[in-house]
Order: sequence, then structure tokens, then C-alpha cells
Amino acid sequence: MRFNTVLVTCLVAAGVLSARPARAEQARDWMVAAQPHGTYVNLDVVFPGVQAQLEHRIAIFGQANELAFRIGALPTLVFVESQADADLRLLVLTLGASVGVRETMHSIEFDSGERFTSQARRNKEFGGQYTERFSNFGEGRATLSLPFNDHVVFQSINALRVESGVDRVFDWRLGIVRDSGALFRSDTTLYLKDRSFGAFGPRVQILNYKLDGFTNTQVNYGFTFTTRPGFRKRNDLFFLSVLLGIGGTVNGRPTEDVYGNHLFKIPAVIEVAYRTVLEVSGPEKHNEDDGTGE
Repeated sequence: MRFNTVLVTCLVAAGVLSARPARAEQARDWMVAAQPHGTYVNLDVVFPGVQAQLEHRIAIFGQANELAFRIGALPTLVFVESQADADLRLLVLTLGASVGVRETMHSIEFDSGERFTSQARRNKEFGGQYTERFSNFGEGRATLSLPFNDHVVFQSINALRVESGVDRVFDWRLGIVRDSGALFRSDTTLYLKDRSFGAFGPRVQILNYKLDGFTNTQVNYGFTFTTRPGFRKRNDLFFLSVLLGIGGTVNGRPTEDVYGNHLFKIPAVIEVAYRTVLEVSGPEKHNEDDGTGE
């Protein structure tokens, strides 16, 4: 699963909370709630790139269920990706699917038996030993979002992705070297949230993938923090996620030697983003148009 799936799922399905009466100031944990129907443009600044999405949400069988469609593009310094998503939210369960294509300008690949540690990747990156690679992917996912009360939300995102491409290639999103084909990913977060500061919680990630014919199950640990920074009156957010790969082995090598973005000298994958959401049509736009302002 890709970074924007995590971000969008956090926006769309992190909690299934009842709608509250409008207040003068939007809560800083607004993204950890079921989102209203309508058409929206999502504009992101992500490290190290930008993203634009067009999203349409349709309320079905009442306000508790929703069908959402998205198309988007994500150009970064190392790859360009375009994809289409569909998500069906049924109370606390969201089922989704995605298809997309990616062109990786800095594809770091390893021959059979070649070392694939973080240091080896740095040597290839700074030595210009990368190539350009085109691939496509498809994904199915299920998200469980359970609000225990007004301040605690449990979220588990589980996805099975199939990608084309070559074996022994570095995955810039996940910080691992893997073979092409199927990959399973599970991200579980327990959010502690409040309208005054946003949402924060510990995160556990489980990856299952193949490398050199071996199946690896890797567990990473970290946290996620998201809030509305308030650069706009409504519908903006800051997102930070940090995952560390410590303990265990990958094909017999210590996980901390091979996990993470090799541009950092620690076994970590760090995601940072700022999003602003522009409402094309929806409850707020309707209120503005009819002059109620409510």
C-alpha cells in the first residue's frame, strides 16, 4: 500500500463517528472521523513531492455508509505515480481497491547475491547506479475503524498488492528491498484524539513479501500524528508518521541493516505531508450557496 492510501484512509475512514453540530472553529481532529459526501480536490505537499486528487463521495443507505472514488497523480523526485481508487464504507468496515502505474526514475536494483544493505543502496544512489523503470500495480484492502469513545479510535488498514517489475528492487515507499509480485501490508494505529490538538497514536506495521525466493514477515514500530494546523479556516491537515525497523532478520540479515530510506542513517521510514481540501460540492458549499452560512 502506498503513502497516499494511508493519508486518504486517515481522512476518509479512520473513525466512524456521528456528525456533530457545526461549530465556529473546525476541530483539529476532524480527519479522524467519517467524512461528508460531495466532491473535493485534495492538494498535498509530501516529502519529497506533491500530489493532487479529485475525490467524489456518495452517501448510501443513510449517513453511516459511503462510496468514494478518487483519481490522482503523485510526482516526486524519485518516482511519478498515477492511480484510481474506489472505497466502500460500511459502518466500521471500509473495502477498497486501487489500480495504478508508476515510473521510477531512481530505481535501485541488485543482482543475485549482491549486498542490499542501506550502505549498499547509498553507494548506488550517490554513485548514480540507478535506472529508470516502469511498473503497474493493483491492490485490494480492508480497513477496520472502531471508535471506543470521543477520544480513542482503533484503526487497522490491511492490503494485498500485486506489482509488476523486476526482483531485488528497492521500494521507496516501504523502505525495503523485495521481489515483484504479491505483498501484504497491515498498519494498525490506536489514535488518542481531541478537537484541541488532533490525533496521535502508536503504530505497528506488518509486511509480508518475497525476496530471493524467501518469504519475509517483518514488523516495524512507530507512531502517527495528525492535526489541523489552521493555515486555512477549514479542511487542512499536517501528517507525520515515523516507523523503525528494529529486531528480526531479512533473509538472514539484521532488519536494522537493510530497512528504511537509505538517505537517512537510521532504519526508519518517515512520512511528512501537508494537505488542503477544496470543496467543489458538499454540505459546506451548499450552506454557502443558500446563504445560511451554517
